[in-house]
Amino acid sequence: MSKKEANVLSFTVDAGSSGQRIDKFLTDRIEKTSRSHIQNIIRRDKVKVNGKVVNKHYRLVKNDRVTIEGFKEGDPYTEVTPQKINLRVVYEDQYLLVISKKSGMLTHPVPGFSKDTIVNALLYHYHKLSNLSGRDRAGIVHRLDKDTSGLLIVARDDNTHRLLSEKFKEREIKKTYTALVWGSFSERKGEIILPIGRSRMDRKKMSISIDRGRDAVTRFEVKEEFENSTLLDVHPETGRTHQVRVHLSYIDHPIIGDGIYGSSKSKKMAEELGMGRQFLHAKRLEFTHPVTGKQIVLEDKLSDDLLRCLKILRRRVKMAD
Repeated sequence: MSKKEANVLSFTVDAGSSGQRIDKFLTDRIEKTSRSHIQNIIRRDKVKVNGKVVNKHYRLVKNDRVTIEGFKEGDPYTEVTPQKINLRVVYEDQYLLVISKKSGMLTHPVPGFSKDTIVNALLYHYHKLSNLSGRDRAGIVHRLDKDTSGLLIVARDDNTHRLLSEKFKEREIKKTYTALVWGSFSERKGEIILPIGRSRMDRKKMSISIDRGRDAVTRFEVKEEFENSTLLDVHPETGRTHQVRVHLSYIDHPIIGDGIYGSSKSKKMAEELGMGRQFLHAKRLEFTHPVTGKQIVLEDKLSDDLLRCLKILRRRVKMAD
């Protein structure tokens, strides 16, 4: 049962819906919307159950009263416009493709930004993509932050999407990032095991949250050392939002150029190097193909802007010697 008044949409949960996840419940009952759009509304704390904010995993109970504040008809992403944007495809078959995402592009549309994303480009170049997460996330199995470059897996059908999602969940897809961070390390290798959750102070940010966070594991190893900075290979074993950036910042080694989690010193270094974004690149993927069983190993070279920064740093080391 639903009721709409003053831009507030409300539902009373019946016995048949008891035990159902709230995001699925709302997606099934609201026309012209997608599950990802509903999850976006939930993340913005607009959905309440019996007057209390809940997350997308909440399981409903009979007679729960569900309300959505500021409700507007329709899904702002149902008509995502295909755009002729060049994509660099690193691997492709009938089930999936892997692209090299450039810095400055969103993976998919978000409130206020519905154009010039990877999804807009995919919809132009590919007629067949998975639709499990809605048209606004067509083909998208995982994300890279706007200012992170590198390898991104795209599913071309719903079954492949499900299988890839399961592999990510079971940590069967090995990812390696290249990161330039502030400071030096006493050990050549390290591991960070700290839970990550949404910040209480700023809902757009993530933070270390012992009591509310989800498990997160990041391994790293030193590849090259410079004055006041270090080049790392980073291996996130879990896939939490902003995980690599939050973990490295927490141990006082923020990524150079990170405008959200960086320190004043790391931001100043980025300015000196002429960097317009964070030095974080998803350089390697290794996984067993979910359909064919083929072993897939892919690598992506650093972009020109990052190579230029390394050239400057190496020149400084050479001059110091």
